[in-house]
Amino acid sequence: MMSPSAPRGGGGPKTAFSNVKIPWLLLTGTKDDALIVDADAESRLKVFPALPPGGKYELVLDRAEHSAFSDRALPGDSERRNPNHHRAILAVTTAFWDAYLREDVRARAWLDGEAVRGVLEAGDSWQRK
Repeated sequence: MMSPSAPRGGGGPKTAFSNVKIPWLLLTGTKDDALIVDADAESRLKVFPALPPGGKYELVLDRAEHSAFSDRALPGDSERRNPNHHRAILAVTTAFWDAYLREDVRARAWLDGEAVRGVLEAGDSWQRK
């Protein structure tokens, strides 16, 4: 899920996400504020804690804005684009799809181990449960 956010109503994140049974990979940034809807970086960080354990992952890219997941900046962007963000996104998403669609045990071990941090920068956050 690219830049998911907590629901604005209806019981909050636990109610919305506590019954997710399939693997999820969440991607966001510390500056991931949306200009169109009322979703900010803080709201996006409420989704992962609400998910139950088992095949759940979250990558938070340091200083990444909403446009970090595309090839071009958006109006209102203020951060300089970090080329390592795309390398990290490519590595983590490819491993996730390989692990869960191709049932690749090496990709799953990479996601569940510490080696994934080798493609991230110091300020990036990686969580799994």
